[in-house]
Amino acid sequence: MSETRKHLPEWVKEGIITQEQEQKLTAWLDARQSRFPGMMFWLSLLAGLLVGLGTLLIIAHNWDNLPHVTKLILSLMPAVIGACLMLFAAFRRRESLLWMELGSLLQFIGIGASIALISQVYHVNGSMESYLFVWLLIFTPTQILFSGRFSLLLYLILATWFVCVAGFNAHSDVHSLQVLWMLGCIMHSVRNLHINKDAVSFLKVFSWIFPPCFALGYGTLAFKASHPELLFLGYAGLMGLMVVAGEWLKTHDSRYRINGMRFYGRLGLLVIFSLFSYRFFWEKVVHEELFSRQPFYLERMLWIGIFQLALIGINGIYGFVKQKSTAALQVEPWFALVFGIAFFLFGKFMPLAGMIFTNLMMLAVGVFYLQKGVKGKSLLWLNYGLVWLAVLLICRFSDVNQSYLLRGLFFIGIGILLFGVNVYAMRQRGKEETHVG
Repeated sequence: MSETRKHLPEWVKEGIITQEQEQKLTAWLDARQSRFPGMMFWLSLLAGLLVGLGTLLIIAHNWDNLPHVTKLILSLMPAVIGACLMLFAAFRRRESLLWMELGSLLQFIGIGASIALISQVYHVNGSMESYLFVWLLIFTPTQILFSGRFSLLLYLILATWFVCVAGFNAHSDVHSLQVLWMLGCIMHSVRNLHINKDAVSFLKVFSWIFPPCFALGYGTLAFKASHPELLFLGYAGLMGLMVVAGEWLKTHDSRYRINGMRFYGRLGLLVIFSLFSYRFFWEKVVHEELFSRQPFYLERMLWIGIFQLALIGINGIYGFVKQKSTAALQVEPWFALVFGIAFFLFGKFMPLAGMIFTNLMMLAVGVFYLQKGVKGKSLLWLNYGLVWLAVLLICRFSDVNQSYLLRGLFFIGIGILLFGVNVYAMRQRGKEETHVG
């Protein structure tokens, strides 16, 4: 970039570019340089990190010999340095996005380091749960105000860690409001980044990280529940809503045509349907005793699952009324809703009918996307439908007591079938393109 900047006056004299073009190029180079620093910046940053690490090791070596006040000052240093860097970045916000990102990230790390050091100096008793909670609570205002990308990823990871530590602890007294404000902080940051056009690439990556983190934290709802079996109902509704959210995001903003919400939602429903295609799950997980236990209708997981399925139904009805057609509607959310109804109906009275019904649903999804891929000449939907059918065949074949030889030949046959269908579809599309040309 510096070489290009040197030649700009010469290009103006030679008449290659105009004076106005030179000003535009200079402004563009300045903006690009402030956003993407050169090698010297990264080397300076690496040198600073090495010096800081060496200083910390020297302090740690003499930690026991330091006065109490000195220990306290050194404990506060990471948070103070992070805050100063954040203030410096705030004043340079319009000039350098990178300073904002590094400032928010280093302040986040500095707060966590200071909390840990102060706890060690004063011998404060606590748990990992309380440590993560205080850390996230202190940094939440900064994350809301500046919405840093790197700090958002770290915030999401630590929030998931906190939810899992607290949720899988029988003696934890975490209130649901604590989790809601963490989720609200994440959503607010995502909204701010969505408004920023430069954050599209990050949000695409974030859409692949957020769903598994949320699903992992969602599983903690069943740990203290009286009826943990209802978690399957909740997950069916959650995966259906993920598909709905992913499709809405794709429809309303073409930049997110490929997002993780659609992928994880469809993958989750495939796993749930595959599990309940076995009679074992209908007899051992969903059974008559589940609905006769008390207090079944007071269980929180039950109403969460019903609420999610109701949202899927309302969204489907609204989409049908608005579009006056079923062509653009997604199949998986509707089958998630139907699965929720079957969960109560067949689980209580007819487990065998529930198993058969789930197998028929998997077959219907596979055939639907298979014909969708054939009609639309789309290898993506064609293979997606084949995956559903292949998983269904593998699940049913595993019920049969056969030798390893027959099982191996069966799997080889499935693989050859998938490969052959793709080759045939590609040849047909090639012939059509040649005929048109």
